[in-house]
Amino acid sequence: MMPGRRPTKKDLAKMKVMSELGVSPTAIAAKMGKSHHTIQKYLQSDVFTDPTIKEIVEKIRDTELNDLYLLGAKGRQRLHELLDSEEKVQMIPTIALVDRTFQQRRLLEGRSTVNLGLKMQLVLAAEAEDQAQQDKKSPQGDEGNGQEGENINEEGS
Repeated sequence: MMPGRRPTKKDLAKMKVMSELGVSPTAIAAKMGKSHHTIQKYLQSDVFTDPTIKEIVEKIRDTELNDLYLLGAKGRQRLHELLDSEEKVQMIPTIALVDRTFQQRRLLEGRSTVNLGLKMQLVLAAEAEDQAQQDKKSPQGDEGNGQEGENINEEGS
């Protein structure tokens, strides 16, 4: 994309997919030769409601998803090979590849926050359970009346 020229529908679709993959507007701008503010303006505009752009976005997204599934499968296969091998190997790059492809795939599938609600429910339930246990431990009506301090003083006397 040339500076000073309006982006084509394909350019807009690429912006959208890169954004969905978690690429920052600044990184998209650098890749496409536009300013950060221009990229943000387009990402926040309603140009993505255009049916032609939606179709291009879907094609790019499908291609990216297929590539990510393939990379993930190859990464898992390589991990198995590394685990089965007797030589000393560094598995971190392969694990990072598998994790990155998994995360990007979930972003493109629109499932990046699927488990967030479940995790939040678990955290809230654990906090409620913790609070209930604390309430059971402390006698009713004794909070803030200084009784704990009196017990310490009595023990110390």
